Amino acid sequence: MSTMNIILIVVLLAVIVFVIVTTITGRKASKKEKAKRYQEVRDRIKQYLAKTENKKNLRVEFEKVYARKGAEYKYRDVFDVIVEIIEPKTNKIVEITAYEIEGITTKIDKKNYKTNWVVNTTLDLDETKKRIAIAEKEIKLTKEEKRTLKQEEKLREKEMREKERLEMKEAKIAAKQTKTNKNSEIERVTRKTGDKFVPTRRKD
Repeated sequence: MSTMNIILIVVLLAVIVFVIVTTITGRKASKKEKAKRYQEVRDRIKQYLAKTENKKNLRVEFEKVYARKGAEYKYRDVFDVIVEIIEPKTNKIVEITAYEIEGITTKIDKKNYKTNWVVNTTLDLDETKKRIAIAEKEIKLTKEEKRTLKQEEKLREKEMREKERLEMKEAKIAAKQTKTNKNSEIERVTRKTGDKFVPTRRKD
């Protein structure tokens, strides 16, 4: 076997090892990030229960997590989350509840972002299960039901576009008003200051 072939084999083995190590590291990091995210959502649900229903010292276990899809969720991370609320001492399931959870991401610096998880509201459990089952095609819909769903989605898209248009309009008005106020402030300062200061050379 020539030296060139040996070098090629060594390089190939190094590449394979690198790919394997990178894949394993990536999976571990992804798993760790997912566990962290789930724990944060658990904590938010516990806080929500304590605040809205005065229920404390309960365990929260996930039964189903579904990411909503569609035009209205293009720029939003919204999830249907079904959880079991468990009494830790007895390990008994107190109730099964559904929540709308949203992840609001903000930029910390040039490279880093932080996602804050919020419980928007409690959902109807049966309706949520049905919606998830339809989305995952576990329930077959009739042509009429599919048509109705499409019409509802189009209506939501239209409402979303209108909302965005109004928000843009309000933002432009606010920006214009801020600019006007700033210009007025500059004008007031100029008037108050009066004549410009003109330095004169001292004569001995």
